[in-house]
This record gives sequence, structure tokens and C-alpha cells, in this order.
Amino acid sequence: MEAMKLFSAGSFNGCQLSTSSCSNVSPKRWFTLISDPFFARSYTTRFNDSLSVSTSQPWNLLFCYLFEVRILPSSMIDDRVALKQFQDFSLPGFSLNYLPSQQDCPIKILALSNGLLLRSESFYWQKNYYICNPLIRQWIALPKPPQALQSVAIGFISKDDGYNEVRIPTADSSSNILQLESFSSETGQWHCSMVHCPVPDYYIKADCPVVNYNDSLHWLEFHHSKIITYNPEEETSQLHLMNLPKGKESEHLSLLGVSRGHFRYFEVTDTCEGPRNLSVWVLSDYDAQEWCLQYRIRFSDSWSDQDELNKFIPKDNFYIFPLALHPHDFDIVYLGYGGCVVSYSLRTRKLEVVRRNFYFHQLLDFVLPPWPRRIPQPSW
Repeated sequence: MEAMKLFSAGSFNGCQLSTSSCSNVSPKRWFTLISDPFFARSYTTRFNDSLSVSTSQPWNLLFCYLFEVRILPSSMIDDRVALKQFQDFSLPGFSLNYLPSQQDCPIKILALSNGLLLRSESFYWQKNYYICNPLIRQWIALPKPPQALQSVAIGFISKDDGYNEVRIPTADSSSNILQLESFSSETGQWHCSMVHCPVPDYYIKADCPVVNYNDSLHWLEFHHSKIITYNPEEETSQLHLMNLPKGKESEHLSLLGVSRGHFRYFEVTDTCEGPRNLSVWVLSDYDAQEWCLQYRIRFSDSWSDQDELNKFIPKDNFYIFPLALHPHDFDIVYLGYGGCVVSYSLRTRKLEVVRRNFYFHQLLDFVLPPWPRRIPQPSW
């Protein structure tokens, strides 16, 4: 196999190929070589082996746009990338605005996984879903789900050989049985099943991001302070419960995330007046559900007279809410504060405004995969 010879010959160095090894290869043949599955696997393996914190995979925070109507200036609708320091997200090929949409209803990002986005043009009563790759502007439309529900919690898992979407109602108090809808790219069909709800009268915020970890989907449950999990590959097709950390203080201002492969829980004290605590736990043992507190910091202690925010935001009487965890740095978190996206260092306790005029309540961290992915062509 020519791709194997090319790679094994040592012409592949880091993330680039030497000019001498490919100068005599035609563009068409070159595309065939790098599209070979062996080459992609070998590239990804070597890329991951050489990865360090300083050379981590490019990433960014994406605005999800939860609004049902356009209430923002048109100039802001097209700007869905929160951070500006990553060149990969300003290249001409990268776009989040190439899907068909109504003028007053911009396409929303519902979930992401392994370089692909799950999107819809509505937040409530969703019926149209799209799988998208913003790097190459590729997209496909999924078949419509069997029924329209007013509010659903979405899950999305993408792997090299396919993807799954999962929907469950965001709340249910009628019984301990709920309807779970799942779509598999392998079958091209939606499947409905009645599953046991592990906690009665549950509540999941529809705008709270789902987290993929350990081959399972994880949703925060707010009535009982639990985590609801689901593994699409399990034959039993059941929902499970996980405990949140003991000593948690927040009932509403919290989120789940993954940093450098570690599952974490991040919260801010529920209050608009007085001092607030920022706390971060890491799940040290997934099976035993053992949490370890990494940080608990009084937010107002971080202020200094030189802070940019100090010029126009009061220290203690303003709403603060968690937005995201840094995917590569344990010490960095992102907050919504005074109409801004704020980067906060848990180690140095320094604040930095990274985006002004912030009118959104949800961000998703989008990490570029080490190898560009094409969405498998639908079989339906």
C-alpha cells in the first residue's frame, strides 16, 4: 500500500510531509494517499503522541444562539466564534453560516462531538436536524423524528464509523417511564423506546450542554442534583444516575465539562448579592463516582484596582454564571459577567475580558480533530 510506504519511509515528520517525498506526486494521487484510512490513523496516532499542553489541538468557544427570533444586530448573527486568538477559526474555509435558515431564525448549535456539530433551526418543537462539518462546509439533513416535542434534552455522539443522536424530554412528573428517541447513522432510522426514569420528577435544562465522556452522554439534573447518563451502545437501553460532588453549593449555576481527558463539575454560588464562590471538582474514579475538589475560590477576592472589569462592573452586586471549562488547561474557566465573556485563572486569580457585548447563555467548546472528518454519506 503506497500510503503505508510513504509513512513508514520516515517522510512524515510531526504534522508535515517533506517536500522531496511528495514533489513527484500529482494532486489527485496525493489526495488519494492522504485519504487512505491507514494514513489517517497513523497521522492521528503520531499527532496525539507528540501532543503537549503548549501544542494542543486548536479549539474555540462557539455561541449556540438560543433565541427564537432575531433580536440582535445583523452584524452579530454571523459572528459565532467567541475567541479570536486561534487562526484556524478565521480561515476562509471555516464557516458556521452555510446552512439554509429562515431570516428571523438563525441555525442553532445543539451539541458537538469529534469535529461535527448537531444543529437545528429551532430551540423548541424541533423537527429538523443537521449534521455539519464547519471546516469543509459539509452537511446532511437527518430524517425527521417521529414526533414533535416542545422541549427535549439532546445528546450527540460522533465516531469514525458513524454517529448517534438521542432525545429525551427535559422534564417529566407523570410517571417513572419516559420515551427515549434515538437516531443511528448505521440504520438511518429513529428508534423509540420506553425506558425507566432513574429519578422521579426530574428536570434537565434544555440549554445546559450535554457532555460526552466514557462513551456515554451526561446531562445535569437540577431537581435532585444528579447526573443522568445514557450509553447508546448498551443493549439494555437504560438511563443511569451519577452523584454530584458532596459539598456542592449551587442549585442552578453549574455545568459539566472535560479538560485534558478528565470529567469535571464547575459551579458558581447562586446569588446576585454578596460574595460568591467558584468551585471545580474532578471525577477521580468514574465507576466509584468519587469526586475531588480542585478549587474553591471567593470570587471577589480576585479583584484588583487594575482589573479592566473594575472600571464598570461592581464587585459583589452583579450576576455571574459559568459558561465553559478550558479543554486543555485545568486552571482556566469562562464566565458570563456584566455583558462580557470573562476568562478566569483559578491559579493566579486573574480576570480577562475576552468578548464584550455578550447576549447569550450558552457556549460550547469546539476542539478541532487531529484529522479532518467527512460526514459519511447517508444510506437512507
